[in-house]
Amino acid sequence: MNPHGVGLRREHVTAMRAHVAREAPREACGLVAGRDGWSVHVYPIPNVAAHPEQRYRMDPTAQWRAFRDMDARGWDLLAIYHSHPCGYPYPSSIDVAEAAYPVVYLIWAPVGSTWVVRGYRLDGGRVRPVPIRWE
Repeated sequence: MNPHGVGLRREHVTAMRAHVAREAPREACGLVAGRDGWSVHVYPIPNVAAHPEQRYRMDPTAQWRAFRDMDARGWDLLAIYHSHPCGYPYPSSIDVAEAAYPVVYLIWAPVGSTWVVRGYRLDGGRVRPVPIRWE
């Protein structure tokens, strides 16, 4: 991982913010493709969890299609994002336990009337903040 954090282009931040706000009070989720540590595309993925207001589970078909598209374009999985519409922009114990990819996890939550995002690495039960760079 880039020691300087993850780079997000403004249009991708805007797309994620709109997605998480639109889905509230359900948790929204998706993938961020990247190249050289910077976002190149956002894939909103439907949340098919049994209790989508409390957790997320990506639709496997949509997730697979996104991975295939990334692979075809030569992009990497840069980050996984989801929201905590009734919580904080910090990983829950479920988030930590279910983290399966060695990428940045972006967590969105409302602070007042503004949606904010924070980045984390979730490795072996450890939570490490990751700086987010903006472009």
